[in-house]
Amino acid sequence: MKKVGIITHYYGSQNYGGLLQAYALCKKLNALGYDAEQIQYIHKDVGEPNNAVRKWSTNRIANALKIRISRVKEKDFFSNMKKRSKAIEEFRKNIPHSFEIYSKDTISQSNDLYDAFITGSDQVWNMDWYDEAYFLKFVENKPKYSYAASVGTNELTTERKKLFKENLMDYTKISVREKDSVELLQPLTKVEVQYVLDPTLLLSKNEWDEICLGKRIQEKYLFCYFLGEGIVERQLAREYADAHELKIVTLPFLNGQKRKCDEKFGDVKLYDVSPGEFVSLIKYSDCVFTDSFHACVFSNIYEKNFFVFPRSGADKMSNRITSLITLFHNQEKFCDSSEKQSMKYINSIGNTPIYRKSIDEEIEKSIIFLKEIKD
Repeated sequence: MKKVGIITHYYGSQNYGGLLQAYALCKKLNALGYDAEQIQYIHKDVGEPNNAVRKWSTNRIANALKIRISRVKEKDFFSNMKKRSKAIEEFRKNIPHSFEIYSKDTISQSNDLYDAFITGSDQVWNMDWYDEAYFLKFVENKPKYSYAASVGTNELTTERKKLFKENLMDYTKISVREKDSVELLQPLTKVEVQYVLDPTLLLSKNEWDEICLGKRIQEKYLFCYFLGEGIVERQLAREYADAHELKIVTLPFLNGQKRKCDEKFGDVKLYDVSPGEFVSLIKYSDCVFTDSFHACVFSNIYEKNFFVFPRSGADKMSNRITSLITLFHNQEKFCDSSEKQSMKYINSIGNTPIYRKSIDEEIEKSIIFLKEIKD
């Protein structure tokens, strides 16, 4: 049985979509007969996983004195962040992962433990967060693969193209999550760059129900999952909820810090939510408003009515959403213009049917890619 090590944004991550894709890739690979696990790697901008006050991206509260003062002033906030962290860490028990926790200085030690290595999925190749470990530079004399790696943009500078060209030279097989990334990377490598699906799409609805928790909110509700700080989508959510007599259920402060946009938004604010309950909140919702790729994924898996908005401050990442909604033939769900960001437009769009045939074909292609991993 081939022992496969996967490196992605796993260790210390409190991102629901990121952890669910990590779970899905391990589950699918192991169902195919591999012995796959996530490599616990400390990305240079992560630090310790249970630090409830750190921001989930690269910016963190660095000054210890400020943290202590902030804790006194915001006792309830930090208590809620700890609840969220605890729920997420508990879910991590469902994901096979290495016993060792590696750093940049020790990651090469993992060479002896695995027969093959995989980069991905998720934004492991977003060059704003460049780390050579996500290009498997530490691997020696073992096959290197990428599965559904995301670049996070549809354009690269000359300098970044050079980095990709250098880093992709010795990959055995390469696959990416967005279709436009194929065109972006293919000129930079002799290895064929293939388009495959995000790991979360490789599991069926029944397989997701295995980790999906029961219905938590008994009233009818609109689930809002916003990673960005956009005001327009929150205002539209309020209008939509009022018009349809729905409660707004939200997960506030997803960046790990207090944000004004979240303080007064939502009727039901939840903190102690695991990735399994994140799936549940989508499954049992009447509608979903989001700016998240993976919230869109699960809205489609459970055939929910949903609307997705460009994430404020992340304009270059819209290619991820475009690639996904094109796959499901529901491009009208992407409210990416002022015309579409209106109640008139939203009310004109119904819950469109899912085109299973094209999706099933892509799932099969993606599974074939995984089956071809060799030691």
